[in-house]
Amino acid sequence: MKIANRLLPVYFALFVAFDVNAAQEEFEDPDITFLYTGDLKDFVEEAKPHVPIFVEGGTLIDGTGRAAATNPGILIQNGRFAELGTSEIPENATRISADGKWVTPGLIDLHAHITYFVPTGWNVEDDVMNGVRAERFLEKYQAIGVTTVADVGSRFNVGYSLKRAQRMRLIGGSRLYVSGPVITTPAGHATEFIPYEKPVYAAVATGPWEFRKRVREAVMYGADFIKVTPRYTVEELKAVVEEANDWNIFVTAHVGGLPDRPLVSGHAAAATGVHSVQHLYPYGPDRESILRDMARQGIYVVPTIGYHLRELAGNAHVKGNWMEINQGHTHENMLSLFESMQTAGLKFGVGTDSNPMDMLKIDDIYAQELEGLALGGLSPMRILQAATQHAAEALQRGDEIGSIETAKKADLIIVSDNPLKNLRALVHPEVVIQDGRVVHERD
Repeated sequence: MKIANRLLPVYFALFVAFDVNAAQEEFEDPDITFLYTGDLKDFVEEAKPHVPIFVEGGTLIDGTGRAAATNPGILIQNGRFAELGTSEIPENATRISADGKWVTPGLIDLHAHITYFVPTGWNVEDDVMNGVRAERFLEKYQAIGVTTVADVGSRFNVGYSLKRAQRMRLIGGSRLYVSGPVITTPAGHATEFIPYEKPVYAAVATGPWEFRKRVREAVMYGADFIKVTPRYTVEELKAVVEEANDWNIFVTAHVGGLPDRPLVSGHAAAATGVHSVQHLYPYGPDRESILRDMARQGIYVVPTIGYHLRELAGNAHVKGNWMEINQGHTHENMLSLFESMQTAGLKFGVGTDSNPMDMLKIDDIYAQELEGLALGGLSPMRILQAATQHAAEALQRGDEIGSIETAKKADLIIVSDNPLKNLRALVHPEVVIQDGRVVHERD
C-alpha cells in the first residue's frame, strides 16, 4: 500500500502529461482560452456527422493559380479534401453533380466589421443586439460563398465571444477570425466616432510598453491576430509586432487615412515587418522604396479597392474632399498606387471593409471588390487567387484553407457561370460547402 501511495503522484503526472499532449495535438490555435473550455458534450448538440461527398463533373479552378481544368472528381471526407481524381467512392457518399458548372474554393473576406453599429433613431445598440445581428451577417456571408471572414475591429469583446460561440457550435455562419478592438493611440483611427466616451472599437495606448500591454490583453481575450491603426510610431508598431510574434499571432496594419496626415504609417509598417497592410491611401513621397521593402518581406496587401471607389464617389463614411485636399487621396492616385504595388510584386487579398449596413447587399459589395481589382489591372485568375489562396496566406491559414488540395479543410463553391469571364458569378453560388458539409443550396 505504501509503495502504491507513493506512486500515485507519478501516475497522476503521467495522466496529466498525456492529456496536455493530446490537447496540443488537437488544438494548434494560438487562442489560449480554448484550453479551458471544458467538456461541452452536456451543453451543446453534437455536430452532425460528416457524410462523404463526391463532387463530379464541371470545370475546376483550384485557387492555386493553375489553369482551369476538367474536374477530376473531388472526394470530401471528415471535413477535408480527401482525394482528387479518385475512382473509389464510398457507398454512403453524397454525389453532387457540377456538370456544366465551375468549382472553386470558398471565398474569403479579410476586412469586415460585422460588429459595427447601425445608426438609428433609437439608442438600442448593445452587445446582445450587436452579437445577434453579427451572427446573421455571417449567415449572409456564407450564403454568397464566403466561407471565411476576418473581423478587423470588433465592438468591445463581442468579436471574441462570437468566435468562441462558433467554435463551440452554438452559432453558425462563415468561419470567423477576429482581432478584437483595434489598437491605436488617443485621436487614432476608431477613436473619432465618439470622442467624449470610451472607444467602442479601439483599445488606446501610448508608447511601446502600452502597445505591448494591449497585445497581451487581446491574446488573453482570444484574438487570432492584431489590427493596428494610425497614428502609431515605428517604435510602437515594432513593439506590437515583436509581442504578437511571441504569441504566435500576426499583425495587420491600417495604413494612411484621416489620422495619418503626415503620411508616415506606410514607412512604419514596412520598417517593422507587419504581416499585411490594409487600404490604398497615399504612402507619401518614398512610396516606391516602401513598396519594394514590403515586397522583399512578403507583406500582403488588402486593397479594399471597392470601398475606396465608393468612398471617392461620396458613398462611404467620410464626407467631402478632406483627404483629397490634405493627403492627395484621389481616384487617379489610388489606381497609381495599386499599379505600383503590382510592379513591386506584392500579393493581394480580398477585403471589402463591409459593415452591418451592407448585410443585405453583401453579394454586391463583395462583387464590387472583385471588379475593383479588375479595374486596377489584376487578371481574373489573380483576382480569384486573391479571394482564396492568397487571402488564406494573409490570414496565416494557407496550410488549412484557400485552395482545393488534399488534406485542406473542404471549403468549396459551385457556380453556374465561368468566373474568369464573369466575376459576379462567384457571389451567386448554387452550392456552398464549408468544413465538408453542404451549408447552402440555391432554391
